[in-house]
Order: sequence, then structure tokens, then C-alpha cells
Amino acid sequence: MKLAGSSILTLQALGIAGYFLNILFLAGMMRGRVAGRKRSGAIFIPPLVICLLLLMSITEVCRYVTSDSVPSEFEKFAEKLSAPLCIGIEFVMTIVWGVLWLRQELNIIGRLTPQSLEDGLNSMPDGVAFVSSKGVPLLVNSTMQRLFRESMGSPYFDIRDFEYSMQNQTLIVGCSADIHGKGYYLHLSDGSVWDIQKSLMMIDGRKVWELLAYDVTERYRKSLELEERNVHLEEVNRSIRNYTREMNAIIREEEVLAAKIRIHDDVGRALLALKSYLIRGGDREDLIEMWQFTAGLLSGENTPDDSADPIGALKEAADAVGVKLILNGDIPRKLRKLIAIAIHECLTNTVKHADGSELTVDITDEDGIVTVVFTNDGKPPESEISESGGLKSLRSTVEQFRGEMEIASEPRFMLTIRVSGKE
Repeated sequence: MKLAGSSILTLQALGIAGYFLNILFLAGMMRGRVAGRKRSGAIFIPPLVICLLLLMSITEVCRYVTSDSVPSEFEKFAEKLSAPLCIGIEFVMTIVWGVLWLRQELNIIGRLTPQSLEDGLNSMPDGVAFVSSKGVPLLVNSTMQRLFRESMGSPYFDIRDFEYSMQNQTLIVGCSADIHGKGYYLHLSDGSVWDIQKSLMMIDGRKVWELLAYDVTERYRKSLELEERNVHLEEVNRSIRNYTREMNAIIREEEVLAAKIRIHDDVGRALLALKSYLIRGGDREDLIEMWQFTAGLLSGENTPDDSADPIGALKEAADAVGVKLILNGDIPRKLRKLIAIAIHECLTNTVKHADGSELTVDITDEDGIVTVVFTNDGKPPESEISESGGLKSLRSTVEQFRGEMEIASEPRFMLTIRVSGKE
């Protein structure tokens, strides 16, 4: 069936189909040019020409059928075309368009084009913008556009206004910016923090400004926490330095006090030895030697000897004052210093107050609890003993060892110390 013999409805349907085919082929060409693939878009030109000729033919036949004018040479050619042939051509052109469009899309996806580059930049989580030296935006991805819109309240990107607002804190309410180095920290109203960096590039001899934005919310929060910790550590270090200075002063004071105590003990031992010599007699040469050493301590010529065993030194001191020191039991290493202090105090009281000649120390250990009992053969106390001076200091020392101390006055003097002897 020829076109000239077809119904008006059939001709209109063929014309509309041809019209849409032309639109599709034109869209394919534009798609190729926009994506930067000019050669790829050119493949749509031949089928587009065929579709245009077909559309012109159908249009001329429609005009000839609906009018009484004399047909032109082209109309005579068009009316010889058959309707099935036109339908077949349109069907084939539709398939050709689909194949060419698919081929072009695969070509665009598989190769780097301006469009694919823009799509890739828009898919990035970071903001990217390229601006000419005069401030004209060349490329601004969607992330940078969003940052500008949320901080400036404007959809039109302007790098100069952006920098001015960050420098002068004129961003919209809820947003702020901090200058750090050559960049900025942009704080948005949603709590996120962006690191904005600007640099100058040379592209084909032209100056182009590159603006980058990185989401540093977590890093910024960590840096604030680190600064707070550094401030706290500085305070701790300052306290430690002050404590160290105080400890050094305390240690010096303790050393001075210990030296004074040792000199006091040596002088006291010399006085007790003198008293014993005057009452009971004894070795005069040893007494003179002791007093010469004591006089050297007072004048600074001699220093107390700390290297000797304290228990052995106490035995020598007891012999010097005419008192026999009797030790019953083993002295635990942990309690050696404490027992030496207690023996020294009881030895002094034996000579000074009881006028005795024998000091007995009984040491027992039951289930890790060491009990030390001090007695002497001197006269019993005339009244209840009040803790002062040396006894008071001895109780403080026992409590430092977490022990207990008891003093009995009747029927005779007895001092008892209980303390744990476990290592």
C-alpha cells in the first residue's frame, strides 16, 4: 500500500514517530558534545539525515492528500513510497538509535571526559572548587556548593565573599570560622568542622585558585580533648615539681634532724656513762675516749658512724654505762630498726630513772605477730608513767609500723610492743 493511499490517521502516526526519532537522534548528538565526545556524537548524523528525509516525505504526502494542488516532483517521489516500508525504516532507525546511544554511554563511562570528571568530583565527600584569578567559578562540586550555601545562605558561589565572611566572622547565624595557618576551620550549624585550604595553580599559563574542604570533625574534637589533657598534664607536672621541691626540703630537714638526734644520743650516752662511772666506777680511759669523741661531735670535728650494726652499737653503749643487755629471741629483719629504737629508749630509762644494771628484751613470734617485752632490774616506778619525750616518740614510731605499745608501772616497769613481722 502506497503512502498516498494511506489514511490521514496512518500518515499522522508515521509523521509523529518520525518527528520523535529526529528528536532522539538530536539528543544523542547533544549528549556526545556535552560529555566532550564530539566524534562519538557524530555517529548520529547519518541516521538523523535518513529520519529527516522520511519525515519530509511523510509531511509532503500529507499536504498533497489534504489539498488540491498540483504535486511537485518530490511529492510524486514520496507518494510512490509504501507505508510498510516507512514503518520498517522507523523501526530500524529506533533500533539503530538504541544501539548508538548505548555505545556512546559505554564510551563516556569508560573514558575520562569533562562530564565524567564533574560527576566524579560531585560524588566526592570533600569540597573542591576551581576559580579564575578574577574570581569567576570554573568548577564547583556539590559538596563545596553545599558548604557555601549552608554558611553564606546564598546558592551562588563567590570565593571572595566566602573568604571575607570567614575572616570577619560574618557568616550566617550558627556558623563560625577559625583561622589556622593559611587556612580556616569552618564550623557549621550541624556541628561539623571543615578544614578549608586555598592554593594557587598554573594551568596552561593561567592562574587558577584551588579551594579544598575536608571534613575534620572527629580530628578537631580529638585535638580539643588533647589540648585539655595537655593543660591537665601541665598542672600535674607543676604539682609534681612543687612536690619534689618540698620533698627535697623535707629530706634535708630529716637528715639534719637525724644528725641532731644521733648527736643527742651520743651526748646522752656519754652523760649516762659519766653517771655510771661516778656511782659504780669503771674504766676511766674508755670514759675519757668517749668524751673526747663527743666533744669532737659538738665541735664538728667528728661525725656519727651510721655504718655499724645498731644492735651491736647498743650493746657497746650498754657496756659503757654499766648495763647488761640481754636479748632473748631472734630479731626479725623488718623490725630491726624499731627494736633498736625501743632498746635505746629503755636503756636510757634504765640508767636515768630506774638506776638498774640489767635490761632484758624477750622476743617471741606467734603466727607472724612479733611481741617484744622490755624489763629491767632497777627500782619500780614511784607513780604511773606518763608518756612524754622519748616514750611518746617511740609510740609514734610503733604506730608507723602499724603496731601496738603498752606500758606497765606495777609491780615493775614493763614495755610491750606487738607488731606484724611478715615481710
